[in-house]
Amino acid sequence: MAKLKTGIKGFDDLIAGGIESGSRNILYGPPGTGKTVFAMQFLWQGLQEGESVAYDVMDKPFPRLISYFKSFGWNIEPYIEKGKFIAIQAFPHFEPFPKDPRVIYFSLEDFEKMKRVDHLISKKKVTRFAAGDFSEQLFSLYDLKYMEPVEDWTINWSHFDNIVNIDIMTAATNRDPATQRATDIDLNKAHNIFFFRFNDERCCRELRIVKMEGSSHPLEWLPFNITSDGIETLRT
Repeated sequence: MAKLKTGIKGFDDLIAGGIESGSRNILYGPPGTGKTVFAMQFLWQGLQEGESVAYDVMDKPFPRLISYFKSFGWNIEPYIEKGKFIAIQAFPHFEPFPKDPRVIYFSLEDFEKMKRVDHLISKKKVTRFAAGDFSEQLFSLYDLKYMEPVEDWTINWSHFDNIVNIDIMTAATNRDPATQRATDIDLNKAHNIFFFRFNDERCCRELRIVKMEGSSHPLEWLPFNITSDGIETLRT
């Protein structure tokens, strides 16, 4: 399998060149720890490599997401116009607010529609897909009998269509049994898991590669900064 660069300074060298194509990845940690920026930077790097990418914007209005990209100097609008950046939205659309014509809307509860959207993404030769921000509490709302086939489908879809799939998951402050079971399903099935946290003693953000199939990688927490150019790791 090919490896796709993250574009994160100092990080790709640590993971032997990038994230393996066809893999299912989880970015997990508290709010504000850099998970979304990591995913955005990964998608932006793909656009610079001439690839097509897709983003499930979840509960973020699409114009706000565009502005978030621009705050790092990443103007995705030309790529949207060319069909190289595909936006989908799994959260329900609420009236009277207008739907964005650049976004494909569907419901997480409609598994068949989700599969059709995934096939559409594959037909457009997408190589990188990110979704989020999910929360652990959100997963606990779904029946596990529903979650397992969705997760298995996502893994197969990513593998056979050579897509790096990234889910952004916000850690719960308090976990009930349903939240724990749902989270375990997601984490146990992922190929690669990246944890994010705040280190209060060092006053910095850190990430840790908890699991990464088929690649040597460090185990210790890696400090990083979020700069005007995105994430940069701090080698110590």
